[in-house]
Amino acid sequence: MRAVVLLVALSPCLGAEVIDRIAVVLGRLVVTRSAITEQARVTAFLNNQPVDESPANLRRVAERMIEQSLLRKEMEASRFALPEDKEARALLDKLRAGRGPTFAADLAKYRIDEAGLIRNLLLQLTTLRFVDLRFRPGSTVPEGEIETYYRDTFVPEWERRKPGTPVPEIDDARDEIEQRLLDTKIDRAMDAWIREARAQTRVQFFEEAFQ
Repeated sequence: MRAVVLLVALSPCLGAEVIDRIAVVLGRLVVTRSAITEQARVTAFLNNQPVDESPANLRRVAERMIEQSLLRKEMEASRFALPEDKEARALLDKLRAGRGPTFAADLAKYRIDEAGLIRNLLLQLTTLRFVDLRFRPGSTVPEGEIETYYRDTFVPEWERRKPGTPVPEIDDARDEIEQRLLDTKIDRAMDAWIREARAQTRVQFFEEAFQ
């Protein structure tokens, strides 16, 4: 397959104008350059950071989209109940309230629209919920791990960030530590699953689409 035009608009003289390009083929799924750049812009907007459309960053965004696609395939197989659009719109309303009067100008600055933002918010919400449902069950944190993390990580981190401030006792920090360790276990379980799923899926990059 050649990484050429995915969509074309024919001019009256039958010339062709490239308006999108194939960037990645994942099994039977095609990921376009425009989809990747949109997600890069939305991510920058949400993080209030400059847009980075360098080839290296677009490649990183594409990698994340591959992971999302593998998870979406698993969602479909498990008949996961997707969040409703109104939930993404509620997140959009919070973003609008937080940005205040600059919201519309910020969207224009990042060259995204509300429809694209809602699409990505819904995707993030869906992914977070599915990951929690798929990888959290059975994940537990033994007491010994909590004690080790408190001693080796929590206390030094606290002393570095808040010098001179009394370090909380382990019982006061237990819930936070347990959540951190649980999140790490879930991330590792998901990463292992993604590696296995990706190994079983044909992935082809078209490097010229990232230039």
